[in-house]
Amino acid sequence: MTEMNHLLRDDDGATAVTVALVIVMLILFAAIAVDLGYAYSVRRQLQTAADAAALAGCRVLADGGDEGAVLAEVEAYAQNNAVQPADELYVVDGAPETEVGVDFVQVTVEKDTPLFFGRIMGSNSTLVRTVSRAQIAYLTGLRGIVPWGVPIIRATKVSVSIGGGSEIWLEDRGEGLWSKTISTPGVAAPTGYLMDVTVYNNQTEYPDGTVEYPDGVPEVAPGVTSVFVRPADCPISDVYLDRYVVTAGTDSTVRLYVRCASEPSVRFAGKNVNASEVVGSPDLWTATLMVPDAEATEKLLTTYPVDVTVDKYTVNSAAVVALRRSTYPVLDVALSDYVTGPGGSTTVSVLLNEYVYGERYAMRVAGGGGETGNFCALDLSTVRHTPNWLCPQHPAEYDVTTDPNYKPPTYYCYLENRYPFVIHLGDTIWTEPGALSGPQSSSALEVRFDGDDRTFAEWLASGDESSNRIVYVPVMEKMQNVTGTSPLRVVSIASFYIEPESNIKKNDIVGRFLKYVAPSDAISEDPPDGLNVRTVRLVPPQ
Repeated sequence: MTEMNHLLRDDDGATAVTVALVIVMLILFAAIAVDLGYAYSVRRQLQTAADAAALAGCRVLADGGDEGAVLAEVEAYAQNNAVQPADELYVVDGAPETEVGVDFVQVTVEKDTPLFFGRIMGSNSTLVRTVSRAQIAYLTGLRGIVPWGVPIIRATKVSVSIGGGSEIWLEDRGEGLWSKTISTPGVAAPTGYLMDVTVYNNQTEYPDGTVEYPDGVPEVAPGVTSVFVRPADCPISDVYLDRYVVTAGTDSTVRLYVRCASEPSVRFAGKNVNASEVVGSPDLWTATLMVPDAEATEKLLTTYPVDVTVDKYTVNSAAVVALRRSTYPVLDVALSDYVTGPGGSTTVSVLLNEYVYGERYAMRVAGGGGETGNFCALDLSTVRHTPNWLCPQHPAEYDVTTDPNYKPPTYYCYLENRYPFVIHLGDTIWTEPGALSGPQSSSALEVRFDGDDRTFAEWLASGDESSNRIVYVPVMEKMQNVTGTSPLRVVSIASFYIEPESNIKKNDIVGRFLKYVAPSDAISEDPPDGLNVRTVRLVPPQ
């Protein structure tokens, strides 16, 4: 009996079995930990590759690339960032895994990851997948601007007046077109009635709420066209042009047509112009008018009346040719009838200019109040945030010192160097007075360019994402219709490529606005009106 009890209490064999089982479990747990750790490392590297691919593809999208170009960039960046252990990954084709949207790029990458100890359980590999999504956003603030602003008009109202009469409000037809059918003067005259066009922006009040211009700040295009109310005894029955508004840098010839029985004489731009009869059209005469080069003048808009004489009967301003620089806010003015009888009618159409990315613009840098449509010199020591537009600058934000001997950096300093503080949408900046052209401006910009003399086409062909010739400029609206220094409000920020053909000494700046991507912490998902600078950021996948 005693021997039997001893045998029942002998557990040496059971301990060995338990230890063996524990060791097996520990090995299995270790195997799982190794495989899971390796899979996690693969996932982390896959996520890095997916993030890089999504951001790169989204940048191409922000630059205006099509879906094919975006996906090609996605594939290239995914593979370039597929370092071990995430090498040999592949991008999953097709939406929604990999998708190019209007303002986003979503990328899914996968890899069959080998298992080391999992093979014991009969599994040689496992599929690891990661997703990344990048989205376009718009900068609401940016460092590094040059001391130029491009004043624009975000039109809220447009009016016309004939012969100095009362304003007639046009109707917004969308896409920058404003029009209305109006009555022409009831009195015939041997001189055309000049028509003024006035465009109002949406700056009806200052940032502190003080109302200044209830209809917005006006910009007037004086005498941009004319209406000839024909007297009964006038030998000229009709006068018209093949175009009435000419943009600098385009074809500078205009065809004039005059319907009358006798050969007319024409006076245009200070010169007499010969007319000839149109073959096959009795009583119809034509002349070629050569329009001067707008870029050779400082004016944004120049008007040239066309005077026509027939049998000693002269009609002054029978028509008007308006010559605009490419930056002028009024793109075209057209009438359905340029010649009417007393008390007639005509439909007025005014088309406003909108800047187009990639097109060539010739801008001037103007001091003082500046002209809408040109660069305006800015005094960056006057930057104020909304609504504190009349308060002193904040010392901490702008590194402003109270030292009476301190002299702030000059206009030329910020032509040469990037402005170190953030300019925000809604900020107020005053214009810089005085003449700012000359060798000093040229020297400052040459330092900034640092030998980069590529044209826009050469820069594009190089594939380089940056250039010293790219500058950031605030897009601004007038807050006051005054001469001298004037406050302007920042409504967006644009990037501009300065062409080497620019004559910096005369402050003639030739270049092109860019769809450009830049980093910034001040962003919005909603695009500002018109020109803007974009950025790309990672957002949660959907």
